[in-house]
Amino acid sequence: IPMAEKSLEELIVPGQIWNPFPKVRYTERPDVAAHHLLEGHVLVIVDTSPSVIIAPVTYFHHVQHAEEYRQTPAVGAYIRWLRFAAVIASVYLTPLWLLFALSPELLPESLAFIGPKEVGHVPLFLQFVLADISLDLMRMAAIHTPSPLATALGVIAALLIGDIAVKIGLFIPEVILYTALVAIGSFCTPSYEMAMANRLARLFILFGTGWFRLPGFIICTVLLFLLLAFTKSFNVPYLWPLIPFNYRALKTILVRSPVPVQNIRPEILQPQDKRRQTGPA
Repeated sequence: IPMAEKSLEELIVPGQIWNPFPKVRYTERPDVAAHHLLEGHVLVIVDTSPSVIIAPVTYFHHVQHAEEYRQTPAVGAYIRWLRFAAVIASVYLTPLWLLFALSPELLPESLAFIGPKEVGHVPLFLQFVLADISLDLMRMAAIHTPSPLATALGVIAALLIGDIAVKIGLFIPEVILYTALVAIGSFCTPSYEMAMANRLARLFILFGTGWFRLPGFIICTVLLFLLLAFTKSFNVPYLWPLIPFNYRALKTILVRSPVPVQNIRPEILQPQDKRRQTGPA
């Protein structure tokens, strides 16, 4: 099969072909694969591919990383919360700032500094769209650029898209700043497929906010939430354990628990043996 693991995913995942959110997870790490196998997930090893397909998965599987388990529980919990904040910022930071810039009456006086000092020659909405497109173009250019030239490419991008674009009035400084923060949030997303899906979600909310302001922001956010709520990965709800709600499972996602405590497999996977390992004495 050409493009083996991705082609296989499209063949075995039923329906929702145009849904951008990934229904499986890819990994090249044996420890990550073994961890999911112990939880009760299915691993699919595809010939000619270095990646293993993990299924079924939820949204929260795509925003966790093995680094959290390489640290103590306290440090791991801090890293996990920081990563969650970065993922949320990668979707909502620029639409929220655009909303407050277009509707400054929504901000209290103490936060009036958030708005732009000057608008520039290009409408703010178009500035963010152009900045996002430029970021994607630079990402694609970096992929196809030989490694010795990658640093030079980054310097050129910083000069052309950053400094010169601000001087000629194409972008205002705030657009460059918040787009850079959004890019950092995307890079903090462990799953590349989820980062790309979140990028489309951000553009969707950005268009709604630019056209209809507060109503557009609310409607697009609700539509995005409904899409996630109705998405399933092999009959597993994508937002589990948030929807349907499961307190115990949600607690293990929000707080990086010590390994001896994590002795129960997720019930949404319907395991025959619910105990993953021997619990603490």
